[in-house]
Amino acid sequence: MIATPSARRRVWHWALLVSWAWRWCGGASPAADAAGVAYSNTLRRAVGGLPVAAEVRTGCSRSAFPHWVDADRDRCDTRAEVLYAEARTKPRVGVGCTLVGGRWYSPYDHRWWTRTSDVDIDHVVALAEAWDSGARRWSTASRRAFANDWGDAGTLAAVTDNVNSAKGDRDPAQWLPPYTAYRCTYITH
Repeated sequence: MIATPSARRRVWHWALLVSWAWRWCGGASPAADAAGVAYSNTLRRAVGGLPVAAEVRTGCSRSAFPHWVDADRDRCDTRAEVLYAEARTKPRVGVGCTLVGGRWYSPYDHRWWTRTSDVDIDHVVALAEAWDSGARRWSTASRRAFANDWGDAGTLAAVTDNVNSAKGDRDPAQWLPPYTAYRCTYITH
């Protein structure tokens, strides 16, 4: 079932995080949401029933997830599409999809930016975490779709560049946004 002590610890970290989010963020039980019925059990029993395997990072690289593609062929790649979509003040789209002007809010650290160079696009579920969780078995097309899924507001987020770098490829059991008022939204997104 659970392969190693570190895998066991990670499951408990996740379980505690979910439990905390459920209690403090007003969320419902994922099982109840999925089945449309109430779910009641001890945390130990609920976590014990989760299928868990060791994470496999072997072979993972960002190049396995082709990202920042121009999926709709409008000359703007995914990064530009997300920047435009999340701009609080819309930028002008210049030649070659250069964004001119605009204003962005980073919910991770509660900061505002007016230069696109200060904003990164975060894969909320880090690409390496997706790999660990099974994306290594996906086709390249599926990994490309995952890495460029800007149609779902919870997949990619425009955030302060150095905060995104600090997050790296860590999951919510290992990293939470520095702006504490956003943490519930982040982990329940």
